[in-house]
This record gives sequence, structure tokens and C-alpha cells, in this order.
Amino acid sequence: MRTWKQHQLLMTALAAVMLISLLAGCGSKESTEPSAVSENSAQEEKSEPVTLTMFMEAKEADNPDTKRLNDDFTAKTGIKIEPVIVPGEGPEIFKKIDISVTSGDKTDIINLSNKLIEQKYAESGWLLPMDEMIASENYDVDKIYGKYLSRYNDKVYSLPVLASQWTVFYNKQIFDEAGVPYPKGEWTWDEYIETAKKLTDKDKGIYGSYMLDYDVYMYMLARQNDVPGYKEDGTSNYDDPAYKESLKFFGDLGNTHKIQPSWLEFKTRKLAWDGFTTGNYGMHFIGDWYLGVFTDKANYPLEWKWGITQIPTDGKGNNNLGISSGYGISKNSEHPKEAYEYIKFVAENRYKYKNQFPARVDLSQEEYDKMFKTISDSTDGDVTVEDLKTALIDNNLGFVQEKIIGPAATEYGNIILEESEKYLIGQHSLDEAVQAIKKRADEAINKEKNLQ
Repeated sequence: MRTWKQHQLLMTALAAVMLISLLAGCGSKESTEPSAVSENSAQEEKSEPVTLTMFMEAKEADNPDTKRLNDDFTAKTGIKIEPVIVPGEGPEIFKKIDISVTSGDKTDIINLSNKLIEQKYAESGWLLPMDEMIASENYDVDKIYGKYLSRYNDKVYSLPVLASQWTVFYNKQIFDEAGVPYPKGEWTWDEYIETAKKLTDKDKGIYGSYMLDYDVYMYMLARQNDVPGYKEDGTSNYDDPAYKESLKFFGDLGNTHKIQPSWLEFKTRKLAWDGFTTGNYGMHFIGDWYLGVFTDKANYPLEWKWGITQIPTDGKGNNNLGISSGYGISKNSEHPKEAYEYIKFVAENRYKYKNQFPARVDLSQEEYDKMFKTISDSTDGDVTVEDLKTALIDNNLGFVQEKIIGPAATEYGNIILEESEKYLIGQHSLDEAVQAIKKRADEAINKEKNLQ
């Protein structure tokens, strides 16, 4: 887009060219060589290379793989990428981005880290639809991204970049010191608990298991059984017994089995999302996006070897959990076409740089093997291609979205965390917590319906 100054200069130059042409038509004997004015006008018309801005965490901006990806995009297109650092982590980051976007901040690209964020930003009108740009080049998004692509009101507001599947990472050193065999292949949650008990050593400050404070942990068994978060009438389904069973299961891991920090300990000690890297935990149940941590040796120079295996099940719901994340274009962007080009480049290629699972359905087995080989090589032999394939692809697990997605979904998740916490620290009974979640979720759902 030309600036006003460039527009004025261009109009002046065009006027000069017209005058010269008029004089030439009247029999002027002047040279027919291109005038200096015309050359200057052409140079003025060439705009400076576009610089796109993108919200990022400080660690992400400093990550050498991120820099390499962005440098390759710039080399290919001439478009530069400039990080806009957002302090904090997790939900706190999006609270700040919310304020920035609604106040008119012109940062071009937003990293939509999960489906709830994507849904919120799309339905709030904070993202620009990409459909016209997609159609203009016949870009077959359904063939490339398949089940990972989402539409809201029949419009595409983001392209999926990574597709996380859950897995169990484990610390080989802790297993070796406890004399416990590494987990491999199909196993149950009961076997996970028994394994974690053998690894737990309070005298050494070691827990057998590590899980975080995400809402999905509160209802992961229900999701593995693909129990819907909503009833057919659109109200909350949290009174289904599967959700009560799931919350009790998670609470028991810390409070009864004592194989991982209790909720109270996790909160009071302010344990971090990357706490597993401290080397004090035997196993970590989390999304495979965590592979990016293990291969980031600059920020995580681990002195112990790690392994990976598929998630346990309860023997009934044999599903893995997962979610895709993507990038969208802010409604305030002044460079939507360039932002779309960047997002497309990242969606197609980021997995090659980040050692994470791609949100693409069009890759061949050879391409998957190449991806796993890259990850394996970057671990200095900690895991093999076969380890990765068995844990993530070649197993008997289905796939379900980890998040409860639907009306008032973001508030629904927040309610689950707030009310579950009261149970986990002993303020409420299990029944009281589940009833409160059901009641508050229904209120939030009805409120959203009334606003539509």
C-alpha cells in the first residue's frame, strides 16, 4: 500500500511524463531516451519490503528453530517477521492479546494455541476470514489439512499448524535407578499408577508422575470414552457419571496414591508447565508438542535420557486425546495478504523445524518417517523412529478432541477448573463440585444463547 507522500510523488511524476509526451507529439526534437523523472517515479513506486508483526512469547521468539523458519520465509518472499513479545505464559498471554486486539493494536498474526482460543477469536470477529485468498489460488485446504481444519459460520479463519496428540514421556534415569522396566505398547491407567508408585521416592524428592493444571486433566477419562460435553438439548453434560469418575481419578493421583504433586502442592509451589525437565519426575502425561522441549537443547540442556510411549486407557475408551493449533490474521492487520502467505508457509512447513506433529493429512509414510528420523537424530539417540511411530501412529488408539468445544466453551473450561479446585483441595465434596460445574455451565450456555 502506497503512503500519501508516495502517492503525491507518483502523481507529480505522471504529470511530468504526460507533459513530455505532449511536447514530443508536437514535433519536439528532444531525445527519446527515458527521462530521469520516469526512472525516479518507478523507483518511488517500489514499496519497501513488508514487515509482518506477530504475537509471541519471549522463549518462542528466541528459539533458534523459530528464527530459522522465519529467515527461510524471508529469503523466499522478502517479507520480514517481527515478534511482538507478550509477557507471561498460558491463559495470561491471551488476556493481554485480547486487550491489544480490541484496542486496535495492528499486530498482524495471532498464534491460536488451541481450538477454544480459535473459536473465541473467530466468533468474536477478531480474525479476518481467509476464504477469498484461498479461493484466488485454488488452495485445497480440505485435502491438505482435513480433520484439523475448522470453519466458523462456513468461513476459514485460521490454518492449522500443529496437531498435538497426547503421550507419556518418561525419565530413563529414574526408571533405571528404581529398577523398573520402561513402559512399552498398550497399557492401562492401573498399570500407570502401579509403575508410578515404584518410581516415587519422597526421600529423593522424586514423584513417579507429573501432570499440570489444565482443565483437560479434570475430565480426561471422559474424553477418552468420547463422552460429549453437551446434551442433545445443548445444556451441559457434566452430570454424566463419566465426568465425576474422571475428576475423582485425577484427584486420587495426588491425594490418595500420592504419585504426583497434589493440586495444593502444585499451586503453592508454583510448579511450572515445563517442570518435568527438572528431572524430579518419572513420567509426564502431556501432548506431543512437548517434543519441542526435548529438542530445544539451548533452553533445556538435560543431563538424562528420556523415552516416549503411548497413553494408557481405562480399557473401555481406547482413544487418544489431541488438539490442533493454528495461526490467524488479526482484524486490524494492514497486510492481510502477506500474513496469509506466512501462515500458509508455516502451516505447511513448521513441523520440519519444530520436531512436532504436523496438522496435515496429506503426508506420505516416507514423509512421516523422515520427520521421525529428524526428531530421533536431534535426541542423540534417546528415542528411535520406531519408538515415535509406536507411541503416536502405530497403535490401536482412536482420536478425540481434548477440549470441550461448543457454546460458552471457554467459560465452561474455566468453570471446570474453578469448581474442581474446590474438590481437589478439600473445600467441596465430589458431588458438590460436579453439581456446581453443571449448574454454572448451564447458566453460561444460556447467557450466550440469549446474547445471540
